[in-house]
Amino acid sequence: MNDEAGTISLIKKALWGTGELTANEGVFNDLRDHTLVALPADLLSSADLPEELAARWKDAIVQQLMQYYKYKQQESELPVAVPYVILKGSAAGRYYPRPEYRAMGDIDIMTRMEDFSAACEALLENGYEEIPCSESRHRQFIRDGIIVEVHQSFAVPGGSERAEKIDRLIVDNINPTHYLPDLVNGIVLLEHIRYHLRGGIGLRQILDWMLFVNQCLPDQKWPEFRAMVDRTDMEVLAAAVTRMCELYLGLPEHEWCRNADRETCARLMSAVMNSGNFATKLGHDGYISARFFTSTRTLKGAYRFLKSRGEWHWSEKYGYKPLPLVGSLYQLGRYLVLGLRRKETFRKLLMEYRLGRERNALTDALIEEENAESERTVFPAEEPQKNVTDNRKEQAD
Repeated sequence: MNDEAGTISLIKKALWGTGELTANEGVFNDLRDHTLVALPADLLSSADLPEELAARWKDAIVQQLMQYYKYKQQESELPVAVPYVILKGSAAGRYYPRPEYRAMGDIDIMTRMEDFSAACEALLENGYEEIPCSESRHRQFIRDGIIVEVHQSFAVPGGSERAEKIDRLIVDNINPTHYLPDLVNGIVLLEHIRYHLRGGIGLRQILDWMLFVNQCLPDQKWPEFRAMVDRTDMEVLAAAVTRMCELYLGLPEHEWCRNADRETCARLMSAVMNSGNFATKLGHDGYISARFFTSTRTLKGAYRFLKSRGEWHWSEKYGYKPLPLVGSLYQLGRYLVLGLRRKETFRKLLMEYRLGRERNALTDALIEEENAESERTVFPAEEPQKNVTDNRKEQAD
C-alpha cells in the first residue's frame, strides 16, 4: 500500500472504524501536509511504529492540542461587543469526533457591515496589532501569536450576486451563540472549498464538509439545504464533493448525490491528494505559480491579478499606491526575479502551468456556467498560515 492509500485508509479507520491501521513515515508526512496529523491520535497506541516516529507523531499531536486550547481560550475572550459569528475553525470542529483533532489556523469572525469598524477598533484597543492583509474583504490582527481575521464579507468574488447572497445569508443568521445554524454553516464550508479549488484544496477542508454532511445533511434534509444552495449556484459542487467522500473516504451513501459524475469525483480526489493544505505539497514557489496560473486565464484576468498584487506590494514598500500599470509591471518583475532564482525554472513552470490548466478544467466542471467568467478573475486564494513568520513571508511574494 502506497502512502496516499495508507493516508486514506488511516482516515477511514479514525473516522468510521473501517480501513486498515496504516501508520508509517509517509502517512505521517502526508497527514502533516494536510494538517490532519492529530486525527488518528486514538489509534496510534495500537500502531507498530518505530520509536523515533512515534515520538515525533506524539509531539505533533500534543503541539496541535495545546494550540487548539489556546485558540479556544482566546476565541472565548474576544473583546468584540458587536454581533459577530465564527466562521470555519471551531465552527467546523464541532462536527469532528473530537473537536480538538481539527487543526486551527486562525480565528475568523464576520460582523454586519455597519459593525465592521467597531469590531476592528475593539481588537486594537485590547492589545491586538494589525498586520498586513492583501484582501479587502477582511482585516487581520494578532495577539500572543494568534491571528484574528475580521470579515466584512466572506464569499468571493466580492460584489457578485452569488457572493452577496452568501454574505447576506451569514449576516441574517448572526446570533448570540456566535455560531451559525448547521445548514447555513454548511454553505460557509462549501464556499470555503469553492474558494480554494483553483489555488489548492486539501483534505482538511474536505473533511470539514464530509463530517458536516454526516451529521447534518441526511436525505430528508437535502430539500431544505438545496433551496439554500440553489441560491448560491453550488449544487453541482455539493453533490460532487459529497459523492467523492463516499467513494474514497468512507462517508455513508446519500441518495441526493448519487448522480454526481464519477470521473469528476476521481479527478477532484486526485487534485486534493496532490495539493495538501493550501497547496503545501507544491512548496512555496510552486504555490505562488499555481495561484498565478489558476487565477489568470485571460489577458484581462492576468492584468487584474498583477495589478492587485503589485499595488499591494508597492504600497507596503513605498507607502503609497502606484498607478495601475506601474503596479502590474512591478509585480510582473517580482515574479520574473522569483522565477529566475528557482532551480530547473522552466521545467517546473511548465509542470505548474499544466497543473493549473488541469485545476481550471476541474473547477469549470464543478462550478455552474453562469459563474465561470467571474471565477477567472478572482483574487488568488489566501496564503497558508502555518505561523506568523510564514504568513508574513507569503504576504511578501
